[in-house]
Amino acid sequence: MNRIWERYVFRETIKVFFLFLGCFYFLYAMIDYSTHMQDFIVDKRIQVSHIIGYYSFMFIKRADLIVPLAALIACIKQLLSMTQNGELVALQASGISLKKIARPLILLCGLCTLFNYFSFEFFLPSSLNFLDRFREKHFKHARRGARSEPVHALYLKDGSKIIYQTKDTQNNLFFDVFWVRSSDDIWRMKTLTTDPENPIGAFVDHIQRNKQGNLVKSESYESYAFSPFKWQPDLAGKGYVPIENRKISELIQLLNSKKRTTAVERPQILSYLLYKCAMPLLPLLSLFAIFPYCVRYSRTTPMFLIYTLAIFSFVTFGAIMDAAVILGENNVLPPMAALLGPFLICSMGFGWKFAKT
Repeated sequence: MNRIWERYVFRETIKVFFLFLGCFYFLYAMIDYSTHMQDFIVDKRIQVSHIIGYYSFMFIKRADLIVPLAALIACIKQLLSMTQNGELVALQASGISLKKIARPLILLCGLCTLFNYFSFEFFLPSSLNFLDRFREKHFKHARRGARSEPVHALYLKDGSKIIYQTKDTQNNLFFDVFWVRSSDDIWRMKTLTTDPENPIGAFVDHIQRNKQGNLVKSESYESYAFSPFKWQPDLAGKGYVPIENRKISELIQLLNSKKRTTAVERPQILSYLLYKCAMPLLPLLSLFAIFPYCVRYSRTTPMFLIYTLAIFSFVTFGAIMDAAVILGENNVLPPMAALLGPFLICSMGFGWKFAKT
């Protein structure tokens, strides 16, 4: 008997889960397609299989938010439906506690959590790399306007950094480049090859600080080979993988390897590692937050208010976590405090309320 009602609750919940997930992502895909329609039509190299692959990888990219949101809506719908139809009272009258009633919902949220962990480790890194290459290759119109990064920075093993404006992947060149060795030693060049074994700059100026404290041009070259460069193993030539595109296991390895990371990169690595470890738990946290308010006995249950506050709180928490990543990677706040602070506070508050209920 117990298994019958558990299967019923799980089946009804998962129906709403997949319905919302499919409808929400379909609308998102239609909006994204309308944005990039001109690129899809003009570029004859893009085939239907490429578009399907693009939106499949796009789903993996957005799964860390839309999967927990779908689980949140499905759990609210099922709990409110059981409360309004008297099913919750009937189950409790049969001697089934709220703890057991929550088990099918915890199972669904647990599966969503495992999926997001699995995605962060195996699916998401390759998806983000594919999407970056796809946009760079096909979305010519999308690179215009505010969506284009004005400058890019690459940190080298010796602590210096390369700042460039654009990159030509076909000719393997950086354009409008500054190599900042220190505040007193800067190299400026028109182009720089991305070959880590033989980086050559064109139209190079060497700028140094003089005794009066002014930065002046000390020498110029039409072509200069930068043999002192200490490239990262996977920087240019072999394809630089951004930190946010790395697997959880790779981030742990980078964090434990001081030789492969600089002091600037370590807060970034720790921030994204904590983010990828905490965010998959969002479905369970969402369930703990809404469960006590959805099982209350009332003749006038504020269903609309529950949905509104739940979705608003979900979006707010996602924005707070995104802001925490920015604060952590820029070392404005310690990454442990910035990333784990909001999650632990919410987990303790909602978890205590859930356990009390």
